[in-house]
Amino acid sequence: MKDQTCAHEDAVAAAARSGQWTPELRAHRDGCMSCAEVTLVVAAMAADAEELMDLDRPLPDSGVIWFRAQLADRENMLRRATRAIVWVQRATIAAVAAVGLAFAPGLWAAVKGFAAGVDLGSAAGNLPRAAGSPILVVVTSLLVLGGLALWELTAVGEN
Repeated sequence: MKDQTCAHEDAVAAAARSGQWTPELRAHRDGCMSCAEVTLVVAAMAADAEELMDLDRPLPDSGVIWFRAQLADRENMLRRATRAIVWVQRATIAAVAAVGLAFAPGLWAAVKGFAAGVDLGSAAGNLPRAAGSPILVVVTSLLVLGGLALWELTAVGEN
């Protein structure tokens, strides 16, 4: 901020708004840095005012602008809050995949042993025993829950 003002500053501002310059005022403006700055600022503000007056549509109500700002702020807070939840979901999927891969060789041998024990000729007779197998339940649960978690993470518009 400047400490001193020029005595002709108000007259220069009025002349810059109206465009009516006297030769003495024009000479003063050309020699005074403060009045030259006032002229530039007034000219820029007048150009902005003319541009706003040329708009075909009216400016929106301040209440609408306030409501939109509040809505955008809420959306940003929601996005920020759910970001941690999404990362925890991704970490859980990675942990389930890592555990699944760690137990995959033993699980595969168990599934192979289970499949060897199933007689395809009489599948209907073995169905209740096969459906109650703990290994089959664990594998099916992991596949279903993993699929649901991936679907939740990749749902468009939710995250």
